[in-house]
Amino acid sequence: LDGSGELEFEEFCILASKFLIEEEEDTNAELLNSELKEAFRFYDREGNGYITTEDFKEILRELDPEIPESELIGMVNEIDVDDSGTVDFEARSLQDNSTHGRTFSS
Repeated sequence: LDGSGELEFEEFCILASKFLIEEEEDTNAELLNSELKEAFRFYDREGNGYITTEDFKEILRELDPEIPESELIGMVNEIDVDDSGTVDFEARSLQDNSTHGRTFSS
């Protein structure tokens, strides 16, 4: 999203949260981050630290079934600048309940 070719975990959270329907105004950010991490892990079926861009689009569709295909393609193009077809998750710093140092890259 910042043009670096990498989608940092915080940026993924922002992107995904745009599609979440909040049940309460005081949504617990830590819980949201935890759920997003679990969603990434769920779609990382092989446990190899990345998901395909098709799986990423599936996640976004589940968050907002009405999202136009053109928007999905635009989001994927923003994070998959090398056209690898993957969104990678690198844990540079394994801190409990923290997103520091975690990035998604294409």
